[in-house]
Formats: sequence, structure tokens, C-alpha cells
Amino acid sequence: MKEFLKKNAHWVGVAVLLLLMVCFFSDVNIFRYFKTKRRVDNLHREMECYRERIAEDSTFIQNLRTDDRFLEKYARERHLMHAEDEQIFVIEE
Repeated sequence: MKEFLKKNAHWVGVAVLLLLMVCFFSDVNIFRYFKTKRRVDNLHREMECYRERIAEDSTFIQNLRTDDRFLEKYARERHLMHAEDEQIFVIEE
């Protein structure tokens, strides 16, 4: 091994220099690659969360449009709506 390094010292030096340039000093280095990969993975997880949320909201909207009982229940609970012959008393705890 020592004999090989003595014979090809300049090529070993060039290889080490190229490796350093690729790993640390170039625009596309290893650290930036892993940082970008982590960010992309996080964005993919966020996309999945938003897709699930969109599916839930779409189901909710569909229920509001098609089911009159669901619409009435939602309006009464969230917006304190009432029928003409009813009175609502709001009790806050």
C-alpha cells in the first residue's frame, strides 16, 4: 500500500482534492443534498396531511349540501340559529 501511494501520490492527491470539492465546496455538496432531501420529505408529509384534510372537508361540504338534518344541526350548534318558535339561552362555563 505504501509503495502504491509513493508511485501515485499525485493521482491520490488529485482524487482527494476532487472528493473534497464535490463534498464540501461545490454548489451541489453532500450537506446541501441531505438538507434539501429532508425538506422535500417534510413537504411530502405536509402534502399528505393537506390531502387528508381536503378529503374530510369535501365530505363535510357534501353532507352540508345534501343532508338537511346535518345542515340544521350544524347551523344550530355553530351559529346559534333557532326556529321562530324557539328561544336559545347561551350558558358559558
